[in-house]
Amino acid sequence: MMHDQPLSRVLFICRGSTDVGLGHVIRSRTIAFEMARRTSVRVVVIGDEYVDALLAGRGLTYQIVDDEPGVIAAIDAYDPDIVVFDLIELSKKLYQRVSRRCMTVSVSPIFDHLTSTDLFFHRTRCQGSDWDLERFDGEVRSGLEYAVVREQCVKISAAQYEQNINQQPMAVAISMGGSDAGNKTLEVLRSIKSLPRRMLFWVLLGEGYGHSYEALVDCVKRDTQHEIILAKTSDSMWRVMSSCALAILAGGTVTYEAVFAGLPSINIFEKPEHVFLVRELVERGTCLTAGFPLNAAIDVATANLLHLEQHREELVAMHRACDGLMDRRGAARIAQEILECHWQRTQTIRAEPLLARQRVV
Repeated sequence: MMHDQPLSRVLFICRGSTDVGLGHVIRSRTIAFEMARRTSVRVVVIGDEYVDALLAGRGLTYQIVDDEPGVIAAIDAYDPDIVVFDLIELSKKLYQRVSRRCMTVSVSPIFDHLTSTDLFFHRTRCQGSDWDLERFDGEVRSGLEYAVVREQCVKISAAQYEQNINQQPMAVAISMGGSDAGNKTLEVLRSIKSLPRRMLFWVLLGEGYGHSYEALVDCVKRDTQHEIILAKTSDSMWRVMSSCALAILAGGTVTYEAVFAGLPSINIFEKPEHVFLVRELVERGTCLTAGFPLNAAIDVATANLLHLEQHREELVAMHRACDGLMDRRGAARIAQEILECHWQRTQTIRAEPLLARQRVV
């Protein structure tokens, strides 16, 4: 839809670091890329310098700052009409400063100012237990149609998956996120040593993995049962994952990408408040959750891994359940609806003085 109005200025504010991971940056990057085809866009990342590798050379105007004062400087310089938040925490002072002057949007399902935003996008209809939507004056738009899939994620055809599932040993991807602050990767590697069935594991380490590689290598050396490949990856991870029959994941954005691709997954969690993020996907038969806390979840994941290796027809059923659940237009849908919502708000604000004058007359 076209409107005869000045272009809006949209600022994305996200975090990316070893502590909080890189999923927020990748999601913001994907939506911002779609938004930039429609209006003026800037991206500000609070985080570590290595995040630059995720943003450079993609046609986006961005900057990486150390802290919130850097964000304030970016806001003052750009003077946005709309601010899109993709992070977990932000100081109350900064949020209020933004909300007084801009339309606010959140694309993160866990954000400490969630119910204060004007518009909130959520990739599933399941809600967090700590949400207080009765106090929410803004608008919530939720469902799988708002799941954001990066452009490098490709669908696995039925023929390709049949080939994957019939390979010996079965190939399994392990991805605990771009930074893996808790070093879940090492714990999973230690656990799979107990599996009696030989498997091939692709261990995918993100840009922000800051733990000792030596510890991983030592763990691999001690595992004489399996073939294990350690790979430092970013967007190329899907070139590897598309050749696998199953993935062990941390229940974040990659889990939704796996459903889009048609790759079954087992998801492990550290905290109970994150489990709702994959509940709908589990109910639809596309993946499994091993629950929480982490140590117990890894044990459950390992047991299910052994079961699925021996009952591969269940993996085929999960692959088929993924078909048609998501499209690739989540980011474009969010970008367009943000602009439509802002346009409608602008029209309402402009109409109010006219209505007031009409009442006076």
